[in-house]
Amino acid sequence: MDFAKKSFFGLVFLILIFLGTEAGLVLLRSPSLQYYRDLKLIHSFHPDYYVALAPGESKYVSHFAGKWEGQFTINSLGLRGKEEPIPGKPKLLCLGDSLVMGFGVGDSDTFCQLLDGIQLKGEARQALNLGVDAYGSRGSYYRLKDISSKLDNVKEVLFFISPNDFDMPEVLAKKGILPDDQTDAIREKDPNYARNFKLQFILTRISYTLQALKLAYEQIQVTFAVTKLSVCKELDSAGFYRCRLLDGDEISTQPKLASGNLVSYFESSFFRPIKKPNCDSDITPTSAVFGAMCPEPVPSHVTCMDSAPSLETLPVLPELTQEYYQKMIDLAKERGFKLVPVILPIQIEEIYCYNNGKYHPLENYATRASAFFEKRGVKVLRFKKETGSMCGFDQNGKKFGILDHYIPEDGHFTKRGNIWAAESLKAKLKETDLAL
Repeated sequence: MDFAKKSFFGLVFLILIFLGTEAGLVLLRSPSLQYYRDLKLIHSFHPDYYVALAPGESKYVSHFAGKWEGQFTINSLGLRGKEEPIPGKPKLLCLGDSLVMGFGVGDSDTFCQLLDGIQLKGEARQALNLGVDAYGSRGSYYRLKDISSKLDNVKEVLFFISPNDFDMPEVLAKKGILPDDQTDAIREKDPNYARNFKLQFILTRISYTLQALKLAYEQIQVTFAVTKLSVCKELDSAGFYRCRLLDGDEISTQPKLASGNLVSYFESSFFRPIKKPNCDSDITPTSAVFGAMCPEPVPSHVTCMDSAPSLETLPVLPELTQEYYQKMIDLAKERGFKLVPVILPIQIEEIYCYNNGKYHPLENYATRASAFFEKRGVKVLRFKKETGSMCGFDQNGKKFGILDHYIPEDGHFTKRGNIWAAESLKAKLKETDLAL
């Protein structure tokens, strides 16, 4: 009996703690938590592709670090933007992840919205945005299959291929972040995934506290992976161990105790010489005399290659990626619309290297994806040469460059970036008039 009473009062105490925490978080409205809270509330669970946009929601979203803000409106069909599909009007669909959905700008400034009204084959198109963040190839296919069945007169689908679908930059991979298609391949093998995901999605959508706990857990995982990598690199550079980070974030260490490395380590860590400015230099940067330096020089932290690798040396696309790419091609034939894969350069390393006549390995994903579609007779639109216009002066004489098109440390387009994407797409689509 005493145990039952203690258990009851313990449960009541925990409930009170939970409710108190919930009330405190609601009243506190921490900017960082509120940002993720607002994003959560504009999303909904979908049984086929897990995450969709909540029909009829409308929120003004402000990034907690001030990187972007804007109105985020979702129409009755679950598409970003307040405009509803117009019956009978020819439609151009934009399909992809958060870049397409438009993280970084308000409703009217996404590049898909800026395409609205474009004339193709003599008819104006209504542009509709199917983008949802964190979609891989699987999610894009099911999203397209779902939404296209609810629309009439779909003429073209612009499918924006993301590097995160089946590839991941090394710096992110070492943090334990998997490509979306690899994550989906794991999910497909788990018969309980959909049920468990639905439960946690609904609970974290209802509760501030549960969402905060989930965010904290995810952040701890990333921080732990980064810390292990830092320790690994430090041990390796000190010469104590040959240290490598293996799959699963495990560290492999082998003693090496190289005295030369150890001496160099202490010299570089504790005896760094003070760099003195060269006050005698009379060299004036070209940009200070003539304005913007275009193309912009490659930053010191970016390493370019002289040429692109041959396709034969690159790995083939993962099986899941190939499967859903093929399903998109088949769906386009079945429903009578034109599937147009698009690759926008969204990794700035690619752009710096290309504009200086070089190549960056981050572009390998584009080569691999393009080869798959073009081998099957589906032309891919790529926009490397158009990145040359990312450097210059605006109408007011203000200088702009590549970094002005992207949100810092975020990877999404700014308002200027969305305008560049829309103008580049319009020019390319009108040039070919989709005779693809």
